[in-house]
Amino acid sequence: MELIEHKYVEANGLKHHVAEIGSGSTVVLFLHGFPEIWYTWRYQMVAVAKAGYRAIAPDFRGYGLCDKPPVHEDTTFSVLVNDLPLILDAMNMEKVFVIGQDFGAMVAYKFVLEHPDRVLGVATLGVPFIPGPFTSHKTLPEGFYVSRWNEPGRAEEDFGSVKTSGTDADVR
Repeated sequence: MELIEHKYVEANGLKHHVAEIGSGSTVVLFLHGFPEIWYTWRYQMVAVAKAGYRAIAPDFRGYGLCDKPPVHEDTTFSVLVNDLPLILDAMNMEKVFVIGQDFGAMVAYKFVLEHPDRVLGVATLGVPFIPGPFTSHKTLPEGFYVSRWNEPGRAEEDFGSVKTSGTDADVR
């Protein structure tokens, strides 16, 4: 993993962290899921670089080493999608293959639809394409992680107290 370089680019008023490896002319853009960061893709990035491609994986705004937006509402799918062409421009990348997983798949679908001229191809994992606006978070079952962590302070609470299997003991 020491071969992966870390860069920062400005886009939409924030400093975005981007992991990068490889020097090929064809670029593969990896988009992480929730609540993950670029690191999810480290092994795939190395393999893609060894195959002769350039691989990049940005942290979404507010994730990992990327700046947090000043307003929580500035993390919608539309805003995340709008960051991507600016990140690509800052890195002198015209077109990319897009690979998204989980939450990143939703961003990938929207990016492909809104910026088809920037896309060579797309592959996603874990979330099927659903036409129209994303609203399934409103119909998720009680306790589903996305719903739980939508409540301010809930993720911090969940990580602060993890139950072990079969007991009520806290693990710290």
